[in-house]
Amino acid sequence: ASNTARCAAEVVKVYEAAGLPPGVLNFVTGSGATVGAALVEDPRVRAVSFTGGVEAGRDVYARGAQRLKMVHLELGGKNPQIVMDDANLPLALEGVLFGAFGTSGQRCTATSRLILHAGVYDRFLEMLVRRLETFRVGDPLAPETDMGPVASADQERKILQYIEVGKAEAHLVVGGEKLAGGIYDRGFFIGPTIFETRHGTRISKEEIFGPVLSVIKVADYAEAVRVANDVDYGLSSSIYTRDVNRAFRAIEDLEAGITYINAPTIGAEIQLPFG
Repeated sequence: ASNTARCAAEVVKVYEAAGLPPGVLNFVTGSGATVGAALVEDPRVRAVSFTGGVEAGRDVYARGAQRLKMVHLELGGKNPQIVMDDANLPLALEGVLFGAFGTSGQRCTATSRLILHAGVYDRFLEMLVRRLETFRVGDPLAPETDMGPVASADQERKILQYIEVGKAEAHLVVGGEKLAGGIYDRGFFIGPTIFETRHGTRISKEEIFGPVLSVIKVADYAEAVRVANDVDYGLSSSIYTRDVNRAFRAIEDLEAGITYINAPTIGAEIQLPFG
C-alpha cells in the first residue's frame, strides 16, 4: 500500500540480508492505479496476487482475465466474532479486543461485528466497556500502547463519516470521536468505538476499516450463523464456545474462508492457506 511503503521496504531489507539473490524480489513504489495496472497488463507477468479493496480487486481480476492470467485476490471483510452462552468470556473478551482494535481495525480480517448470544449479552458488553476504560491509545511503537492511529487523513475522514452514520442508526456505547491533544495532534487517532445495533444497518454490513465494532444480539446459534453470513463478504470468522460439536458445525456453517475456534478473527499462520 502506498500509505505504508516503508513497512514493505523494511521487509525487503530482511530478505536481502538473508541472501535472497538480486532480482528475485523487487520493491516498486507508486499508486496502485499506475504501478498495479502496469504490472497486470505487462505480458511478461504471468500471475498476479492482489490484496486490497473490493473495487480495486474487481479491476485487477478483469484486467487479468482479459489476458488469461492467473489471478489471486484477497479482498475486504466484515468479519464476525460469535460468542455463545457457554463461551469462556474472559478469553472471548481478549479475542475481540485484539481482533477489533489491535491494529486499529486496519486489517482485512479485523473483527468488525460482535455477535452475542442473548444469554451473555449484557454481561459481556459490560466487560468490554469496562476493559476499554483502561485501553491505551497512542504511539504504536510503545510497548504499553494498545492501539495506534489510522493510516491517513483520508481513512480517518472515512471512519468518522461512518461513525456519524452509526450515530443516526444505532446506539453509541463508547468512543465515536477523533482524539486531540499531545501525540494525537501528530497523527490520525480515533478512539475505540462500539455501537449496539440491529442486523441490517450500514455499519453492521459495510466495511469500515477502522476501530469501529458493531454489537448484535442473537437468540441462538442458528440466528448467529444467519447474521454472520448475511453480508457481501466472506473472509474470516470466529466462534467462542465450549461445545466441540458446535465448533465443528460452525466450520461448515459459516460462509468464510477462515473460521477460528476460541480465537480472534486475525492472526493467520503464514505457512497455511489464507482467506
